Amino acid sequence: MHFTDDPQRAIVTTAMAVLVATYAYYWFMAVRAIRGKHIDRTPISDADLVAGLAVAAGAGSTREFLIQVTTKGGALSVVERGIDNVMEAVRRFPTLATLVRVEVVTESPDEIDSLHDRYADSPVPVTGFLLPPTYATPRGSLMKARALHYMVEVHRAAPRDCYVVHYDEESVFTPDNLARLVRQLLTHPVGISEGSISYGLDWEDASLLNRAMESNRPFGCHECYSVMTNPPPMHLHGSNLVIRQDLENRIGWDIGTLDGVALIAEDLVFGLASYLEFGPEVFGWHYAEMVEQPPFTVKDAFRQRERWIFGTLQGLAHLRREERWKRLPALRRSQIVTVVWGRIITYALGFPVTAFALYTNTLMAAAALGHLVDGERVAAPTWTPTATLMTVGLVLWTTAIQLGLWHNLRYTGLGRWARVREHVLVLVASPFAGIADTAGPLVALVRWLCGARSVTWTPTPKLAGAAGEPARSTADV
Repeated sequence: MHFTDDPQRAIVTTAMAVLVATYAYYWFMAVRAIRGKHIDRTPISDADLVAGLAVAAGAGSTREFLIQVTTKGGALSVVERGIDNVMEAVRRFPTLATLVRVEVVTESPDEIDSLHDRYADSPVPVTGFLLPPTYATPRGSLMKARALHYMVEVHRAAPRDCYVVHYDEESVFTPDNLARLVRQLLTHPVGISEGSISYGLDWEDASLLNRAMESNRPFGCHECYSVMTNPPPMHLHGSNLVIRQDLENRIGWDIGTLDGVALIAEDLVFGLASYLEFGPEVFGWHYAEMVEQPPFTVKDAFRQRERWIFGTLQGLAHLRREERWKRLPALRRSQIVTVVWGRIITYALGFPVTAFALYTNTLMAAAALGHLVDGERVAAPTWTPTATLMTVGLVLWTTAIQLGLWHNLRYTGLGRWARVREHVLVLVASPFAGIADTAGPLVALVRWLCGARSVTWTPTPKLAGAAGEPARSTADV
């Protein structure tokens, strides 16, 4: 019987074809980013920064860098790890002392005091800002957008010609990578830029399934290179996002709410608002890689991914009500909606397809093993369209995870054989991690289609193991 005569098989084959096409697209993005040398690994010295500063001074371009850490509070040692790496960068590259400063916005008064005491004699100023409990934005923005806009109002009151380098509480630039970021933007200024993120911090504190899930993220980040160099940006990182302060002050983070419900995709709304206000030429790529950490449990990862998808759906619905959305050409609006929904659907589609592939492959392996035990000859598999797509998809998917894992492992401090072991473990865990990785997006999509518009938001726990130890530099790995 031809497979099109079997509706169930036709549905499965079509779904697999969609996912294979999706991974082929992401591999195209990966090749494009790698050819563009999207991660700067060139040697860096203080003399390079001096030369870059001279270039920026001659051009009259921005020469200051404000590292802004946004935290709800409760993970002080993790925040301090990122700041300590800044101090180490200043020690190794003295020119940074004249270019860099740090601000931390938090809801914890105790953490403000602790930061003041710890960095009172630091080579660069570290200033803590307490987000007032009663503070409200004009449009009633909530959660992270509220804290970000509070800092915009602080900066509007005393503006400076600087870049705002956005950190989440666990974000780290190794000393070399912070120096590379500064060198790049001194010599090639960009209004709004991003770089890659890998997830090797506290690596061994995360479960194996989490480590396998997080290995997909650096691979997917190859697309970010194309998004930022070919706007409009369909998504932005909330961290490793560098914005010239005058542009950020003009747009702000007061994104409002969706029918009174907090929006949790402030980066998407900000990116498209900036595109509408300033045009495509303001976006770019700064090539400096940031390091963060994975969620430690499958439950944390599930909630994180559910928030990603739900927040994106919220943000798109919110944007389509905005007056500035109507200023976009109809074709561009259709492109944005199609791309965003396509990304969401293919992500959620991964759950049933991965589950089906794992189920059928398990049955086939069990049958083959049974034949071998009985001393029977194992027949060669029949190459149906579904089997062919499954094989191609498996190769694209597993190699993508292995490439992403390679990026993550560079910052773990693991030795060569420990890394080899990790590649093997993640390969074995990948089918199960694929189910865990796509369950949250599927739940978010179903909830949205059923009419839900709010999602519980709790920051992903950041404390595990020894926070506070400097991250390993690329040059040290």
